[in-house]
Amino acid sequence: MKKYQLLLVVAAVFALPIIIAKLLLHQQWYQGGVTNRGQLLQPAVTVTEFAMPQTWQLIYWLPPTCDERCQGALFNLRQVPQAVGADSQRLHSLVLVANQSTIPAALLQGLDQRKVDASLQQQLTQLEYGLTTIYIADPHGNMLMAYPLVAGEEAILMQGKDVLRDLKRLLKVSKIG
Repeated sequence: MKKYQLLLVVAAVFALPIIIAKLLLHQQWYQGGVTNRGQLLQPAVTVTEFAMPQTWQLIYWLPPTCDERCQGALFNLRQVPQAVGADSQRLHSLVLVANQSTIPAALLQGLDQRKVDASLQQQLTQLEYGLTTIYIADPHGNMLMAYPLVAGEEAILMQGKDVLRDLKRLLKVSKIG
């Protein structure tokens, strides 16, 4: 009789954790953690105009007037590629500019600008986070993540750290750029 009891104890030691884990997941009592800091776009939005082979992009739509949040976004677009380090050649910051923009050139110094038409503006406006966001796009032109703009010096710096952290992870695991 002791042989069977020992067998049951050994079976329970190995089977019980599996049964408990299955129960936790099936009943949705466990919510897995997320590692990204930005907002994932579900599904990813493909904009063929943003496709650049071997290059990830930070994309921001420049409004007609630049307030504190806009200046913070431009600051992060300049700083994050430098902070990436050795992978900086794989990252490109892009500022989308409308034809009627009257932003001083000093604010845009060091950033690549691209004039865009109204159809692309409308396509970006329809996204969940709209135009007041920094987006990350992969080399295929898929916009994957969004970082809605924030105000305040500390919040802007934290957002830059969040973008940097997510980008480093994307660049590390990426097979496409």
